[in-house]
Amino acid sequence: MTTNERGQGTTEAPGRELIEQALAAGAPALDEDAGKQFFAAYGIPVPQGGTVTSADEAVRLAQEIGYPVVMKGSSTQVQHKTDAGLVLLRIGNDTEVREAYGTLESRAAAVGATLDGVLVEHMVRGKREFVVGLVRDLLFGPVVMFGLGGIFTEALKDVAFAVAPVSEDDAYELMDEIEAKTLLGAFRGEPPVDRAALAKIIMAVGQMADDHPAIREIDVNPLLIDGDQPVAVDALIAVGEPVEVSTRPPADISRLGDLVAPGDVAVVGASADTSKWGGMITANLILGGFPGPIYLVNPKGGEILGLPVYPSITDLPDVPDLVIIAVPAKLVNGVVEECGRKGVGAIVVVSAGFSEAGPEGRAMEDEMVAIAEKYDMALVGPNCMGVISAHQKVYGTGFMLVRPVPGGASMVSQSGNLGLQLLVSAERRRGGVGKFIGVGNEAMIDAVDFINYLHTDSDTNTIVAYMEGFDDGRRLLEVVRQTTLDKPVVVLRGGMSEYGKKAAASHTGALTSSTAVFEAAARQSGLIVVTDPDEFMDLTFALAYMPLPPGTRVAVATLGGGWGVLVSDEIARSGLTLAELSPDVTQSLNKILPPFWSHSNPVDMVATVTQGVPEAVVETLIASDAVDAVIVMGVVGSMSESRRAVDEIETLKAGGGSGGRGPTAGGSPAAGPAAGPEVEGAELALSGRELSFINQNAALMDRYCKPIVNISQRPMTQAIFSAGGRYSTFVLPSPLRGVRILGKMASYSAYLQKKGRDLRC
Repeated sequence: MTTNERGQGTTEAPGRELIEQALAAGAPALDEDAGKQFFAAYGIPVPQGGTVTSADEAVRLAQEIGYPVVMKGSSTQVQHKTDAGLVLLRIGNDTEVREAYGTLESRAAAVGATLDGVLVEHMVRGKREFVVGLVRDLLFGPVVMFGLGGIFTEALKDVAFAVAPVSEDDAYELMDEIEAKTLLGAFRGEPPVDRAALAKIIMAVGQMADDHPAIREIDVNPLLIDGDQPVAVDALIAVGEPVEVSTRPPADISRLGDLVAPGDVAVVGASADTSKWGGMITANLILGGFPGPIYLVNPKGGEILGLPVYPSITDLPDVPDLVIIAVPAKLVNGVVEECGRKGVGAIVVVSAGFSEAGPEGRAMEDEMVAIAEKYDMALVGPNCMGVISAHQKVYGTGFMLVRPVPGGASMVSQSGNLGLQLLVSAERRRGGVGKFIGVGNEAMIDAVDFINYLHTDSDTNTIVAYMEGFDDGRRLLEVVRQTTLDKPVVVLRGGMSEYGKKAAASHTGALTSSTAVFEAAARQSGLIVVTDPDEFMDLTFALAYMPLPPGTRVAVATLGGGWGVLVSDEIARSGLTLAELSPDVTQSLNKILPPFWSHSNPVDMVATVTQGVPEAVVETLIASDAVDAVIVMGVVGSMSESRRAVDEIETLKAGGGSGGRGPTAGGSPAAGPAAGPEVEGAELALSGRELSFINQNAALMDRYCKPIVNISQRPMTQAIFSAGGRYSTFVLPSPLRGVRILGKMASYSAYLQKKGRDLRC
């Protein structure tokens, strides 16, 4: 027996009167009866009942609503009634009601509390218990939780979160996120839960936060399932002064064109000494072939690498679009002022010693921002690695030489050092990076602003970022939500600190964490999150150079069976499935492979590398309507092994020692083509057959618009092989890494399809 009519509010927002009464009384939370009236005002089913102040009243109410009933002692001095023994179940007659009332009075006194009343309710007989809750996060604002309820909530922590407001899609996703989701279906004689009714409750809890800023936390625990209907049998609504959420207004990004596509560049602090930041920035710009004028500024004057050195920005013969500043911190603001007076469009301050160094540095940083704003300049940094815009040949980074080739991926990094290491990895693997922005202290423009800018950048098809923190979670959510509909966004997540001390009035507050809320926002916005730098770079290249899989079905072609087993296990762990080979595909493979091939997926090609065989196998698989992606293991790197063996034998005949990795007759490591996989240029040893196979893979991806991931038989430096078409072949050293990136790509693909977007094919 439930009701939705328990005290409907009459004010503009449902239940507002109940919230105001609690605040006026100075209560930290609504009592349970008021809480259930509040729930009912939002259409959430609650048990029929009410609060009484005497045993006689309890008997009359129990008779009215019908036995069995539940009786709960209500006291502002007790936060959790169950812990204090103030909840009594299965009370079946008048005598038991009177006894229960006395028991509750005694138990309240035992914990030093006084009963304000006793709640008498019809007892709901549901066997399945869930929890719905709400808490206010200091970065993302209101966050809704759904999960396994009752005594298992904190014990098993089987819960999922969504940033409010919660859409109907978000609500259904929350149900599917928990491990115990099978309980929502038909279970041990119980009917399937009415998911539509449950979704309405989840959405209503999110709406409550928007309607009532004074609500701090909500716990509906347990939410019992009576037949197929969810019923809120407990209610905790904590109230207080509205929680102030951290915000940061978006920056003006209208002048970022001067940053990424400048007509001319100036380096302040230029030097001929490449051990200095100004020296390496100068070297990178000149060696990178920047096509426009490069102005070098240093009070000492002179000449560096054939370019004149000017004593100050004021002395330059023209107004540079971009100025990169690498001078001691105490001199920076004077240079920024000069840039403003000169009419410079954008400045990058690589110098350190600002907010990261303490209060004095913070004051200088604030002054720097004020100067930049006064003159309408875009400011990047300070304390950053610099900027790269490879398509425009702007290589404006310090510390070391790094000049990745132009590509569709653009990178934003809150860590200069880590960002540079990722760029070096891209350069070594021949993967293109279109733009790199080291944001440093983010004094004016932060990582979220740059993601927003790159959303509309025509040279960028994939946005990747290393992020350790941010000031405005909701702005991040909204920017990424808009961006991922057009371009994938990948975040390598650093050590996100807790967003602030969480309240612990509810299970929701106790279980909410920075990680859980960030992951919820990522799921809702289509953001791809990784924690491993290798996986981050793998995804960067996979998304930039390959099509998205239209589904989760993967075919595996391998030269041997062992890796097929491990890959099959990883496919299951990554949310993918092994594609079922259709009879037509099996019949086609029978014509290509020896009779003793595996006749199943993974397709064990039994080491068959005969001309045309691997090529035909891959095309047969990728062309199948039952296959969404293909992993090819061992073809690249194996065809050249016979030539490698011949080379080593010839070296041995010529007196070059063993020719292998072992010592020569003189005890020194052998030189030559077999010196090991670490030899630079190992990829150049690929045979013509392998290069042809690689080019065919790129053509097949273009034709069928499905990804093909290749795993090399032996380690290689190069990862990206372009055949000049729309897609390039991606070669990885590990099959498990290949599976993991396909899993992330398939999840993003599903997100796009759910949002009604095509897969860019």
